[in-house]
Amino acid sequence: QIPEGARLKLFPGFMNRYLGSLNEAAVNAYGDLAKEAGVTPAELALSWCYHREHVASTIIGATTIEQLKENIGAYDIKLDDSTLEKVDLIYKKYTDPTKAYGA
Repeated sequence: QIPEGARLKLFPGFMNRYLGSLNEAAVNAYGDLAKEAGVTPAELALSWCYHREHVASTIIGATTIEQLKENIGAYDIKLDDSTLEKVDLIYKKYTDPTKAYGA
């Protein structure tokens, strides 16, 4: 169930190559973790990026003011150690989801 206004609905064919792939499984795992942590998937991803020493910048893809506020607000979210450990486990499981395509 894809929300109205989502890029997958706005742009037919957008990211079709990823649907049903390991990429989709990885996104679903991170989405489940975000829900468990009480944040949105965007907040999970951006909070992780904002608080990593080795990340110099982030690129956000907000298409609405609400998304922009969510993306900026993620800076104030600090993920706890348990959530960070789970992020690492998901990353290790899906280190390179494009391998399914021989890329």
